[in-house]
Amino acid sequence: ASAPAAVYVPGVYSASIVLGSQNVDVEVAVDENYIQSITYVPLSDSVETMYPLMAPALEQLSEQICSSQSLENLTYPEGTQYTSAALVQAIEACLSKASAR
Repeated sequence: ASAPAAVYVPGVYSASIVLGSQNVDVEVAVDENYIQSITYVPLSDSVETMYPLMAPALEQLSEQICSSQSLENLTYPEGTQYTSAALVQAIEACLSKASAR
């Protein structure tokens, strides 16, 4: 039997979110078939201070997305809906860049 067609081109892909005057880069690492990790590159102290929900929001989204391999049916921590929605858009942008299809 032949291997299934690759879903992604393996690599690390990034997209930016603009928060006020700051750019925050989100990086998504993929192999041929799986989302491996989702991280900030780097999350500066000033951003973390001004937007304290950024790190926990991405951590929760990353756990959900890496375990389900999907952006569907995500739950957002209370108070992070806007932050989480912006992060999901950035993650979608990364995954579309990574798509092998």
